[in-house]
Amino acid sequence: MGVIIKFFLFFLVTYLILRSIGRLLFGIRYKQNTRRYGTPRDKQPRREPPKQPETQQDRIIGYQKKNFESTEVEDAEFVEIKEK
Repeated sequence: MGVIIKFFLFFLVTYLILRSIGRLLFGIRYKQNTRRYGTPRDKQPRREPPKQPETQQDRIIGYQKKNFESTEVEDAEFVEIKEK
């Protein structure tokens, strides 16, 4: 019975020693992984810079750009012109 306890204690002590050496060498701190990603409440929302109010002309141009970009392209038929 004493052999089994010594066996487990040996592996436990070895594990703890290797773990502490790894932390010292690599600077890993306890619970670092949980802080890395954080929780949504810890993060502050990004604030967009205040937009200047759009004029009527800007809105019309934006609508025309969107409308133009969404239209389908039609093939044009070309007539070959022969030079004399």
